[in-house]
Amino acid sequence: MQGKTRRQAIWNWEWLFAPSLSDFLFSLRTTITSLIALSIAMWMELGQPQWAAMTIWIVAQKTIGESLSKAHWRIVGTLLGAVAAIVLVSAAPQQPWLFFPMLAFWIGLCAGLGTLCSNFRSYMFVLMGFTCAIISISAITDSDHVFQIAIARSTYIILGVICEMTVALVCEPNASSRAHAAIREYLREIIIMTASVVREILLKRSPPARDLYDTFSHVMALSDRIEFSAIETGRSRSMTAYAQGTLGEATRFLSRGLGMRTRLSLSVHENGPEVSPLIASFVTTLENVPHLLTTQEGEQVLRDQTDRLVADCETSIARTAAQEDSSADRAFLVEQQIVLQGLVLLMREFSLLMHCFSGMESERKTVSRLRLVRFPDWRAALINGLRSFVSVLLAALIWEVTGWPTGSLVVMFVCVVCARFAAFPNPLVASKTFFFGAVWAVLAAVVPVFLIMPVTSDYPLFCFFVAIPMVIGGLVNRHAATAAVGASFVNFFPFMLLPENHSRVDEIQWFNTSLALLMGLGLGGMIFRYLLPFGVGHFLKVFDRFICKKMKEITTLPECVSDQVWVGGIVQGMENFIAHCKAQDLARVDLWLHSTFAVMTAGRNLIYLESKLTDKALPADIVAHIRKAIPSFLSMLHKTQPSTGDVTDAMQCLREREQKEKSPLLRAKLTDVIGAMAIVNAELSSHVVASRRLADWKL
Repeated sequence: MQGKTRRQAIWNWEWLFAPSLSDFLFSLRTTITSLIALSIAMWMELGQPQWAAMTIWIVAQKTIGESLSKAHWRIVGTLLGAVAAIVLVSAAPQQPWLFFPMLAFWIGLCAGLGTLCSNFRSYMFVLMGFTCAIISISAITDSDHVFQIAIARSTYIILGVICEMTVALVCEPNASSRAHAAIREYLREIIIMTASVVREILLKRSPPARDLYDTFSHVMALSDRIEFSAIETGRSRSMTAYAQGTLGEATRFLSRGLGMRTRLSLSVHENGPEVSPLIASFVTTLENVPHLLTTQEGEQVLRDQTDRLVADCETSIARTAAQEDSSADRAFLVEQQIVLQGLVLLMREFSLLMHCFSGMESERKTVSRLRLVRFPDWRAALINGLRSFVSVLLAALIWEVTGWPTGSLVVMFVCVVCARFAAFPNPLVASKTFFFGAVWAVLAAVVPVFLIMPVTSDYPLFCFFVAIPMVIGGLVNRHAATAAVGASFVNFFPFMLLPENHSRVDEIQWFNTSLALLMGLGLGGMIFRYLLPFGVGHFLKVFDRFICKKMKEITTLPECVSDQVWVGGIVQGMENFIAHCKAQDLARVDLWLHSTFAVMTAGRNLIYLESKLTDKALPADIVAHIRKAIPSFLSMLHKTQPSTGDVTDAMQCLREREQKEKSPLLRAKLTDVIGAMAIVNAELSSHVVASRRLADWKL
């Protein structure tokens, strides 16, 4: 047993002791590039040349698309931050108690705007914030030369970006063709994942709520990454649009699967001869997705099979509707129609998913409206802006009161950590891991600073000793479980070397710099922890208000709440919740996820019911019953009661109307409406019950 445990421990560290070739080459390439940038900065005799090496590690990403995007926004943010620094210092020369509130306001503004944006557009505001802080604090005692300082600081940032981009493009040729292949593989992975989940639902083996969340979250994350691949492919708008549409349709398909789960659970009887063969056939089609999705011929087979099943399912619906008059068990046939209608909707979603994946020209107008939607979080932006404002003022106060010569670095690093981590879902966790990475960077810098640099000025020898921890840090950065610590290490390790052309750092200066770095990062982390911390109870109230607001908009402004808007907002709330609470009270977390998936399914079916109000084929009395029930569904959320009399009455009237109807076609339409209303009623009732159990949840 001990031998097995030892082998398992070694296996867990294989990424470091026996890394993959791609990880090792990335780490080695970035290390060499950072040392080249450092040598160029020193040859140009720039002040603080270590920032050129730091820029290399900051910009370097897993793919060229990510690197190019980050480099682009880094340059834009750096230049705008430099302009802001010049304006700030010029407006308050030698006036610290005017300068620091202005700087704090700027950092807070950038942190708030960064929270509202996504991907590396958010990073632009990060750079605008801490570039302004770096330049203005460096020039605070020499305001007459702020322009020269801004030029120098911007130069080594741009130097680092140019070096990284040049090496990346040289080392990774044919990036465009590889990006095309990568996008296809990403989408194929998502389709296989969602098909597997829906297949399990049809087999009545629905995955746990946490697994369902992981699938939705994976789709959302991949939707954000597509824009990087678009850069690598030369901004092929058509391909990017179809990729975004495919991901959006994958969430619709998966969400429709949750509705199908409810239809199956509401059915009292076992599936009959009309339903069972169709479910079995569709399950077989979904099982064949992994190997059929590898070729264009296989894609065509999947489309043909699904379209055939849709036609068969529609025929079965018409047949069961026609059999009601001669059947002794009408309730059973109605149940079968409700299941079949859900199956048709599910199959149509899968067919559209396959058409988007194949880039069918017939869906060109459709894909644009399938893209997932993310909402700006104004409350988080305000909180992060306020946190950053307070942090900078507190650090400035400490500097002014103590008169510590290195206190300016504390202010600078507080600005860095506040601007950098405001955009993270959980800035507390991000800042904590970043702090630990900085601690390791300080410890690793001891050997080159105290043992190598004092005895030699030979740059190749210096490179040899600093390259080893850089390569290790690069491997740590590539490992998902330690990526945050690794990113902090490789960012701050070059800074702690403090290389200069004409002077050597002494022990006091190095220890002061190390202490300032750790104090700045630690102070920023403490502010995130204790100032307006995340509260579960408050989040649940805010999220419930969001749900009620969007539910109301479905009925009052249906054109503004599409399936993508609804599902995207729900999943975004899940991401925020899980980022803060995934390791706490797992039973309640799972209950909340179950409740949230219930309201997601209810909302989609409410959107479907709202669309029926404009169906010209429905008689006026049926439309009236739908109009009567929809406001009652909203009151279920506000009054927190599982069901209302109006909902029950409307559904009973529709059932009676269906029994009296002579037209099989209208019967099918009625059962379609009844099924959607039954799902909304059941899912909202489940959500209300779970909300009651979660009402007193405060961590």
